[in-house]
Amino acid sequence: MFTSILIPLDGSRFAESALGPGLALSRATGAAVHLATVHEPVPSFSYDEWESAAWDWSEDYVGKVGTRAATHAGGPVDAWVGSGRVVDCLTLRADAVKADLIVMATHGRGALTRAWLGSTADAFLRHAHQPVLLVRPDEDEGVTPGDDLTFGRILVPLDGSPLSETELDLAKGLAKLFDAELLLVRIVAYPVEIASPYLPHTVQMNQQIVDEAKSVAHRYLHDAAASLQAEGFRVRTFVKVDAQPGHAIARVVEEEDADMVVMATHGRGGLQRALLGSTTDKVIRSVHVPVLVRRPASD
Repeated sequence: MFTSILIPLDGSRFAESALGPGLALSRATGAAVHLATVHEPVPSFSYDEWESAAWDWSEDYVGKVGTRAATHAGGPVDAWVGSGRVVDCLTLRADAVKADLIVMATHGRGALTRAWLGSTADAFLRHAHQPVLLVRPDEDEGVTPGDDLTFGRILVPLDGSPLSETELDLAKGLAKLFDAELLLVRIVAYPVEIASPYLPHTVQMNQQIVDEAKSVAHRYLHDAAASLQAEGFRVRTFVKVDAQPGHAIARVVEEEDADMVVMATHGRGGLQRALLGSTTDKVIRSVHVPVLVRRPASD
């Protein structure tokens, strides 16, 4: 499924949180692992010795991480240091090693914002054409190689659009690798913009709209599940009503103890905002499990 995995690092323990999932996928697929860090040149007024020392530190750091990771990977591991604008360097490196998956840490609750992987993950997703597995670090946890890490329940949000359904191919591949159960979820938005629930005479209208949308959602997921079950997958489906789809998806992740979310960066609308689109962005910032996203080819 994957043959080449790129894991960006920035020298922080938070960034190294990506190692566990990345190495677990390498063991499952035999994929090569490419560790990458980027040395950002210091301002021109800095002295040469500082610049040289910073470069040496970057090489030493990523080399040591590579040595440690090699004993836990399923394929060869290499370490690379680039210099320049972070997003540009990582994009070029991903293409150079023919990466078909990038695994990287994204925002934590606090200290990670001081490391470049916070904003870089957002920017990188707008450039990368490969799937990106985003890992939200837990500041209270130490970094482990994740030898016992597996993905037994994979949640896939679907909204009925062809784009969201394309992510099923990724989820199916992962489900085969880990003998995982697929959890399909569709969110029905409460139509407050059509008929306010605060006006008594509109309550019945709102309920009718929601009931009809739920029936459509159940039929849609039933058909999707039947097709997957015919291929031998274990599948469960969930329809939730919520005005905020991101919150609803995060609740299902917690309630069903999902191990990963696989979703498109956007479904019914265009990716016009600065980050990922409100639903995907909310899920990434709310859940404590890896989220696999892919930017549509047309973006």
